[in-house]
Amino acid sequence: MNILISLSETDKRVIFVLLLLIIVTLVIFGYIGLLITRVMRWQGKRVDNYTHDVVVTKVINNKKDFVRYANKKNWVWFFKQAWKPLTIILIAFLFLVIRNAIARDWNYNLFDHKKTGFGTLLFVWDFTDPNIYKEFFGIRLIADWPPLINTPHWEWDAWVSYLFVPAVFIGSIWYLIALQCVVARTIRIWQLKHSIFDKSLDNYNQNNPQNNQPLNQQPNNINNINPNQPNDLNQ
Repeated sequence: MNILISLSETDKRVIFVLLLLIIVTLVIFGYIGLLITRVMRWQGKRVDNYTHDVVVTKVINNKKDFVRYANKKNWVWFFKQAWKPLTIILIAFLFLVIRNAIARDWNYNLFDHKKTGFGTLLFVWDFTDPNIYKEFFGIRLIADWPPLINTPHWEWDAWVSYLFVPAVFIGSIWYLIALQCVVARTIRIWQLKHSIFDKSLDNYNQNNPQNNQPLNQQPNNINNINPNQPNDLNQ
């Protein structure tokens, strides 16, 4: 408490800004992590859908064929998801190159906030202002809100950046999601490869009547199927 009382108003302001930034950052990363987890689970279950029938009917009855078949389906799904965002990004870059070639202006600044860039549509603060930084326990930290140097406004000279930046941003996010999906399905394939085809007695108890039932009477779940076992334990 004595330390807090001895702090100056500037120091207290620095602490408040740092705590606020930490809280906001943790909340953002928490929501991003939750979204990634849900997408991973959702895309992983797609592997169950397109491999269930060939496993149950024993069209595929070994690890090698299962992995080959599942990976082929996995990459087909990836190309179906990825070609659209890649096309958007490619068209955006071709549009920019054609514009620069016609105007003979290869120094066009896409992110300028004054005249030609997408920054004209954004609020821009000057973080280079030395007056907003203070020494705090020997560390130079931001202690005040930086001055506002631009408010959103329309510039006709920046219309190319208005098309290019959103297109590349949306296409990149879309493509990253497609990459995440293919990784999620790949992980699920390797999990199923072992859970379906590896024999294990970890949960087997010969005295348990449920374990003596024919396999064709047990729940039809891909996680409980092992093609290496007969359909009937009495065979």
